[in-house]
Amino acid sequence: MPGGALHQLFEDRVRTEPDRTAVLTDRARLSYRQLDARANQLARHLTENARLPAGGLVAIRTVRTPDVLVAVLGVLKAGGAYAVIGPEQTEPPGLDARALITHRAHLARVEDGSGRPVICLDTDAAAIEAHSGDPLDAPAATGAKAAVLFTAGTTGARRSVPVSHGLLRASYDAWAEVYRLTGDDRVLVTAAPDTTEFNGGWIRTLGAGATLVLTRREAFTVADTDPLSAASLLDGGTELPRLRLVAIGGERLRLDEQVRLGRGLAPGARLISVYGPTEVAGCGTWFETGQLPGPVGDPEQHAYLGRPFPGVEARIRKGQIWLTPPGGGDAVPTGDLGRQDGSGPLEFRGRMAHRVTVDGRTVDTYRVETALAGHPGVDEAVVGEGGGRLIAYVLPSSGSAPGTGTLRTHLTGAVPSADIPRTVVPIGSLPRNSAGKVDRTALVRPPVRSAASRTSGSKGGGSVPSDGRPVVGLLAVAAPVLIASLFLTNLFWPGSTDLSLVPGPWAWLFRGLYLAESMAFAVGVAFLFGGRRLMASRRRPKGLTAAAHLSIVWLLVSWWPQDNLYRLADKWDWPRQAALVYVFNVPLMIAAGVVAAWAAWGGLKSGPEREK
Repeated sequence: MPGGALHQLFEDRVRTEPDRTAVLTDRARLSYRQLDARANQLARHLTENARLPAGGLVAIRTVRTPDVLVAVLGVLKAGGAYAVIGPEQTEPPGLDARALITHRAHLARVEDGSGRPVICLDTDAAAIEAHSGDPLDAPAATGAKAAVLFTAGTTGARRSVPVSHGLLRASYDAWAEVYRLTGDDRVLVTAAPDTTEFNGGWIRTLGAGATLVLTRREAFTVADTDPLSAASLLDGGTELPRLRLVAIGGERLRLDEQVRLGRGLAPGARLISVYGPTEVAGCGTWFETGQLPGPVGDPEQHAYLGRPFPGVEARIRKGQIWLTPPGGGDAVPTGDLGRQDGSGPLEFRGRMAHRVTVDGRTVDTYRVETALAGHPGVDEAVVGEGGGRLIAYVLPSSGSAPGTGTLRTHLTGAVPSADIPRTVVPIGSLPRNSAGKVDRTALVRPPVRSAASRTSGSKGGGSVPSDGRPVVGLLAVAAPVLIASLFLTNLFWPGSTDLSLVPGPWAWLFRGLYLAESMAFAVGVAFLFGGRRLMASRRRPKGLTAAAHLSIVWLLVSWWPQDNLYRLADKWDWPRQAALVYVFNVPLMIAAGVVAAWAAWGGLKSGPEREK
């Protein structure tokens, strides 16, 4: 294989520096020799129990370190490919993992019942440790695929991206030229193990023979991190004299933020912003302020991506950034917008997926966000759409956020008047995923304001409770439907509500039931026409919202026809009883499940906190 297999980078370091510390966590310290022996034992166990084909995929469903690294290296040594997936995340359909590595605590959540081999690193520890820690007798046969990485999923569903040994080896060579890591470095990596950022972090570190630090309680010379974590390191007032390099990935870093963070470093230390989508295994471009030809006005309105890593090509086609991965291959669209002045550094200009449509026109939210960031009272801003209006979520720089009127005045002239958000929502923090990227899908939309409240001049900038007109509209539809259903019951199902033989006290209970059925039907019909808009404000996926909307309608309307049909059906009429069950009861169960998934969507999609 040109360039060799990915894990051979690590094995080369085992031969030259076996006793150097490879991984440091709060719970463990492993040398290169110890990490290699544990990976060899797991590789032998996999070879014996999973019988992987060359390049066969193994799902690693845990985020506990250093077990993730043992699993990754063990899978590679066994000739397989790895995919690290958080235990709380859903395994993408079509992934076709031939085996599963996890811990017993996660087994109930991650076992899919397919019968694939399952290895629990804790309960199977004795069986794994019974194998020799020596390298396998023959070099593992490596397929072209080394891993499957996953996009962040901050604008939609996470996508799986297969990456080859050749791409990751070429990425390592490119990173090595820019990062210039040595065996004496101790590299703090803050991203969670199921991210593209962590994948690049361990390859850069262990490939260089350095120490991978996964706890802030240990000293480090390099920080491989995201903007928020970098700010906590450098703005905390703690001196870090040994810190010589800070590499910031994940969310884009504004120029003013990069300059400010750089002031917290010792003289001679470097701060670089790195950019690389999952499609190129995280290896795209890098930027440090020395790449600028001169001073930049309004630095808070610029975020630079800089120069391509060695072996990478970056081009702009119709405003969109395309990257050719290191080592060659087809250029891939990143979904990011950019521009470049002459031979200067590449500049980030927002994501296509973040643009929204309001009143039939497309709004460049990045332009609005950078203009808001130019206000001295705003530290960060995210602009989105909700209920047919633009909403600005503002993180104040200190104290309270500027009022809506103040920010609208600030934006006047900077962006088109139609792009000025109607609503400003002050927030204490922005929701982020495990790689530190802002998760826009987790932002909560405020209630839609009434016309009266929008013109009342609210100064606080916060959301105003809805005036309740949607509910009044639903009731206006439900009332005539209720009356009609009461009259039509005996027309459609003669005798179904006959209570002439039921004693008085019990007859009233049944009359209440019949009224409740009709009321549920009426509300369901009303919700069919007016409920979708209310549910859309909850920022769930459109397809799931449509399914949940129809499920709620069915949960409400089905009781009226169902109970009337049941009352007229002979108890021993099995064909009719079965038909009623499958027409009504089974869909009711499915509908309840869909509604539960819709209601729990925010919790289902967010990954667990990182385990140490």
